[in-house]
Amino acid sequence: MTRSLPPKSLFLYADDDPDDRQLLMEIFSDYSASVELLTFPDALLLLEYLQSLQPLQPQPALIILDQNMPGLTGINAIPYLRALSHIEEVPMVIFTTSSQPHEAARARQLGAGFVTKPLTAAQVQQIVDQLLDFCADDVKERVNRMRGK
Repeated sequence: MTRSLPPKSLFLYADDDPDDRQLLMEIFSDYSASVELLTFPDALLLLEYLQSLQPLQPQPALIILDQNMPGLTGINAIPYLRALSHIEEVPMVIFTTSSQPHEAARARQLGAGFVTKPLTAAQVQQIVDQLLDFCADDVKERVNRMRGK
């Protein structure tokens, strides 16, 4: 009897800063057995990708959006993303350097989480835990098993 591996959870991340995209790619490389991270340089390209997804392709388990992107900000992208019926229930998180309470409130109003980007290496694991909190229980369990938790 052959055993197949469980499918990876697909996380999508839009951020115009290549260094921030690289940082998140490095963070999630530790979880590559259970998480695949696709990155996009802006929210419009992420939106185009999601619009082109076919039903049998892997669907996202989490969408992470930078707030301060030219063109379409993370907050402004959320209503467009929620309008796509196949992802309207997918957890979304604004991932930003901002700690402004009004921006966090607006994200919550739109049904999204709000996480401040890490400033130090010590904060990275806390950020991963915060991002995973927005995922479905099966995604959290799979990642935590891999981490030995």
